[in-house]
Amino acid sequence: VKPLESEDLIKEYEENIGYTFPNEYKEVVKNYNGARPEFKEFKSKQGRRKKARVFEFLFSFNKYDKWSIWGLNNWKGDMRDWNIDGKIENMVGFAGDPFGNLICFDKTNGHIVFVDHETLNIEPVADSFTEFINSLRKS
Repeated sequence: VKPLESEDLIKEYEENIGYTFPNEYKEVVKNYNGARPEFKEFKSKQGRRKKARVFEFLFSFNKYDKWSIWGLNNWKGDMRDWNIDGKIENMVGFAGDPFGNLICFDKTNGHIVFVDHETLNIEPVADSFTEFINSLRKS
């Protein structure tokens, strides 16, 4: 866990991206900013199949931490190659896996999705952050 420098950083980030995070997520960030969960395994949906995935770490809201949410969702800046066709513009990555992929909020509906960094395929995971957290299993 990386102590959150200020709870105002969450609000500032929400204003910056034009999206309000669910309260459950904000509470997790306040208590576990940048943490690595004990229960890591979840499933994404690839058509009719489900694929096991790993939640490695939660992004930090501290602006200058290595894995800061501020830099890891910069689709028009450093990460523009991820968004060449605008496909992931409505995604807000909040966590990563061990392989460089993102676990994101879909700003259009609040659902949780998995974004494969090699193919940019977007795979549904859960209808809400709470459902996502409740689905995590020990790997």
